[in-house]
Amino acid sequence: MTTTPLRYLEIKKRLIRLIAEMKPHDRIPSRNVLADTFQAARTTVERAISEMIGEGYLYSRDGSGTYVAEATTALDGEDGVEIKSWGLLIPDIQHYNYPDIARGVGDVANEHEMNLIICNTDDEYAKQSRHIDRMIASKVKGLIVVPAIFGKADLTPFYRLQEAGIPFVFCQRTIEDIAAPRVIANQFFAGYLAAKHLIDAGRRMIGYISRPLYSISSDRYMGYLSALNEAGLPARRDLVAFETAFESEEEGYASALRMLDGSDKPDAFFCFNDRIARGVYIAAAEKGLAVGRDLAIVGCDNTEICLSLPVKLTSVSFQTYKMGKLAAEALLDSDSGGIQVLQPELIIRDSSM
Repeated sequence: MTTTPLRYLEIKKRLIRLIAEMKPHDRIPSRNVLADTFQAARTTVERAISEMIGEGYLYSRDGSGTYVAEATTALDGEDGVEIKSWGLLIPDIQHYNYPDIARGVGDVANEHEMNLIICNTDDEYAKQSRHIDRMIASKVKGLIVVPAIFGKADLTPFYRLQEAGIPFVFCQRTIEDIAAPRVIANQFFAGYLAAKHLIDAGRRMIGYISRPLYSISSDRYMGYLSALNEAGLPARRDLVAFETAFESEEEGYASALRMLDGSDKPDAFFCFNDRIARGVYIAAAEKGLAVGRDLAIVGCDNTEICLSLPVKLTSVSFQTYKMGKLAAEALLDSDSGGIQVLQPELIIRDSSM
């Protein structure tokens, strides 16, 4: 009979395959029967079962025996090795810089042999809540969340994560009322960088066109105002527009056209993102203005839009891959806490020269 130190691991794998064919709360065979079945010492079987009880595969009742626990589904069907998973909740894997965040998380997950479950929330609280409940039911080992912003705020899923002992990290955005590690970009500095660059280029009537007001658009606006104040330029309400919708066919176009039709026309725009900047390009062309000469434009996010426009767009770039990577690494560090802030960089192109 084999009694090597790793013998119990072999028995454990065989037990995992056995209970995978059983139902929750089914009683497993006795230690003596298992010892005979596996041709192993009873103490070896006992060690394997004790470890499985500690890991949640089994539970015991005094004087009654050992039973299959509720959750035994996170197993590899080939060799019985437990599959450990992380979850990632993002607004939309196809848009903006979210693919970079997902890649950063995914690379760390792969390095540590973690399966990665990615869910799109479409920025809706209701979807976010449903996904979190499913993550809890799936017994993920950790969760990274870009918090939603649409609908009625619901923080209860995060309390359920805490109750379940599942660590989670906020990425890109935060929820101030929930204690969790967070990895974000300095959105204030993004607005400051963009506006200061335009001021340094000699522009004095700088407009700001943004998505509807929320934490990130507010932070970028504050940075824009700070640069104006530092340069002694007035903050003009007629040169600021917060769009009424988050997604539209020609974001930024109508707001830019209204400002360009005003008595005091802007000579530059800082746009919340590159999509809005594209709308400003359309308005400028309609008014016969040459981007980069008559009108300077700076976007944000440094997406593929920047190089697709007739005049290449200056844009603020964020370290989104690193953001995802650091968020994933925070899940691995049980002592991780507080906040990590990544600084943006201005990528200067022809639109603001």
